[in-house]
Amino acid sequence: MTIMSRREEWSLTEAAKLLGEAQHRLIYLCEKGVVRPDIQDAEGRGSSRRFSARNLLEFALALRLRELEMAVSLAVVVIHVLRAFERSVREEITSFRLPESLRKVGAPDLRVIIGDGRRLYFTLATGKAAPKVFGGVDLQEVGVEGTGERALQRRLGRPVEEKELTGIGGFGRPEGSRHTRLEVSVTGIARDLKLER
Repeated sequence: MTIMSRREEWSLTEAAKLLGEAQHRLIYLCEKGVVRPDIQDAEGRGSSRRFSARNLLEFALALRLRELEMAVSLAVVVIHVLRAFERSVREEITSFRLPESLRKVGAPDLRVIIGDGRRLYFTLATGKAAPKVFGGVDLQEVGVEGTGERALQRRLGRPVEEKELTGIGGFGRPEGSRHTRLEVSVTGIARDLKLER
């Protein structure tokens, strides 16, 4: 009987193999600031990056967004806001950790939704309850002065009211989006990761 143990960190080579991607694509995502290594960043010639399970989820999500032809600059924002969302959820559910909390049996269904290429939302569904919508973050304003980390977490920490969803450029429903709506299952990506030894 083989015992599966939980890994804590991965090298660049291991991450590339696990994700089925060329190392240079992962290096590019690091250099553009999409993924910031949690364990160790490269610090000059000969040093190596070490990645956490969260980083592997971030790589997988960023690669999926790139497949959907989203600009790297927007992928940076999505990953940044996802980290803030994780922290805001953790204030309510202290055991919530990405990707681990999405890989368990009965895990919540977390999705990233971009409405009309302008607004970023997350939906979080637990059990049979209808998903709650969080966010409504203007992608152009993330990182702009006055939208600090705490303000972002507060915005992400409360569900969006129904009246906010129907505003111009808002989330809407599939039929209510004015032009486009991109939706990616973060839970699906987390479950697809082969993190066990």
